[in-house]
Amino acid sequence: MLQPITILGALLCFVVLYLKYKAAPKESRRRTPQQKFDFIKLLAAALLAWLAISLQLRKLDHSLTSASPYEMSLWDRIVHALTK
Repeated sequence: MLQPITILGALLCFVVLYLKYKAAPKESRRRTPQQKFDFIKLLAAALLAWLAISLQLRKLDHSLTSASPYEMSLWDRIVHALTK
């Protein structure tokens, strides 16, 4: 479950980015396919890092609150395999 402050922070970041995009000159908006591909790679890396951190925090939370061992779900195993 995401905390409300996290959602508000993300919304604020997206609003600022949108306003900067709208304020940019119209001629500078064209991107080459290479720039688009690099941006997609950057987004994928950020998503993978976010998922890895989320997985580690979930494991830490479980180990602090429970005596039973943490059982990884399929999604957890996929993220764990991708981060190695």
